[in-house]
Amino acid sequence: MQITEQIVEWSKEALEPEVFIVEVEHKNAGGKLMVYIDSEGPLTIEQCRKLNKFLSLKLDEIDFGLTPYTLEVSSPGVDRPLKVLRQYNKHIGRELSIVLKAKTEFLGKLISVNANGIAIQLKDKKKAYNAPEPTLKEILFEEMETAIVQVSFN
Repeated sequence: MQITEQIVEWSKEALEPEVFIVEVEHKNAGGKLMVYIDSEGPLTIEQCRKLNKFLSLKLDEIDFGLTPYTLEVSSPGVDRPLKVLRQYNKHIGRELSIVLKAKTEFLGKLISVNANGIAIQLKDKKKAYNAPEPTLKEILFEEMETAIVQVSFN
């Protein structure tokens, strides 16, 4: 089993049901393990700290690697694309920038999420989201290359 897969398995033991793994990255060159977690509600520093401590103990038990490593547990951050279905539900009503595998780009407000994809209200160039007849677009997850939540300072 790869270390990234092992970390996902171990994390299931330590995480609260509303907290989930988004991605695990292992960079051999720098000996860095990055674990990104999210939550259906607000993610706290304490939740990250608890998982970091738990995983550190597990890695020490198996004597992971011959060289020192750095373990970091954090939220994905606002600049990282959404990766798992559970992340999308948290962002209903927020604006997403979406790039399809076909390189088409969309900007729109997330309206709904299902197991296969999402529905967004496209942003009108003149009226933003106040167009009299909003344009809805359904996008399948398999068509998406990236979906990034847009930060709003309103």
